[in-house]
Amino acid sequence: MTNYKPSHLSAEEGDPQLVEELNSFFARFEAAPTVAATAHTNARYKVVPTEAATATPHTPTQSSIVLKEHEVRRTLKAVNPRKAAGPDGVPGRVLRDCVDQLAGVLTKIFNQSLSQAIVPSCLKTSTIIPVPKKKNISCLNDYRPVALTPHPMKCFEKAVLPHIVAPLPPGLDPYQFAYRANRSTADAIATALHSTLSHLERGGGYARLLFVDFSSAFNTILPDRLVPKLLDLGLSHSTCLWIKDFLSDRPQRVRIGPHTSTTLSLSTGSPQGCVLSPLLYSLYTHHFSAAHPSNSIIKFADDTTVVGCISRGDETAYRDEVEQLQALQYHAHPD
Repeated sequence: MTNYKPSHLSAEEGDPQLVEELNSFFARFEAAPTVAATAHTNARYKVVPTEAATATPHTPTQSSIVLKEHEVRRTLKAVNPRKAAGPDGVPGRVLRDCVDQLAGVLTKIFNQSLSQAIVPSCLKTSTIIPVPKKKNISCLNDYRPVALTPHPMKCFEKAVLPHIVAPLPPGLDPYQFAYRANRSTADAIATALHSTLSHLERGGGYARLLFVDFSSAFNTILPDRLVPKLLDLGLSHSTCLWIKDFLSDRPQRVRIGPHTSTTLSLSTGSPQGCVLSPLLYSLYTHHFSAAHPSNSIIKFADDTTVVGCISRGDETAYRDEVEQLQALQYHAHPD
């Protein structure tokens, strides 16, 4: 009646060693880019190495995103003051209540970041709060890594998001329902049901549905593989460099009660809790589409359903689809 839900501790608050173990576990996807992949990306798109980008800012380009003060002001006003503060300790209420004083300053900082394609380290820092997936914890994988990121960075991402979506092809993937106008999870479910029921009504066949749950999907994004895909989709060179820097050299630590782990620097994946994470993963895997007309692959970010319409008991096309999906996923995340 009161909608009361018992609170569960994020983890054992009295075990300082656990924070180090969890931090290493959550960073298990970290992998250095291969020399061949990096060389190909740098040669084709003139991507500046991270070390050089840190030492010398990029030359501002006309194609970089430019935010207006009213856009930043709108995101600041929409900050939820009840959300926990990020690693910087700045509560959301400060940004919302001081919007008149901060909007102009943050707009200049954000535009400087976009023009130089560099995201300050303090904005990329995240603190992971492990949340148990179930009541009885038996292994480290039973914890969900919920990332606390700075509120100013969340506002930055929200302001940049429409500018990243705008140049994307309108018919990029009709079966990807995340970050599309007037589309939702309900539309994805309706599409899957319509494909299945329409096939069954014709008679003489059946349908197979495979629901895929990619483990830690957002944590497996490789920036060096993402950049060429974004450029091919029409994003500007400057925007792609900014996204690459946003995903590279991200300081991460785990906090459990009074204990905080040492800081690790990650250049793989995007934290769960970042505004851009679902969109970047959707673009990273946009080429995951059905190869056979009797099948369809319906996606909402990392939630994927393979619908196979089987006729005359021939499952060849469906099984080939599943094998190709597995091969594509391995190619995107070989580690």
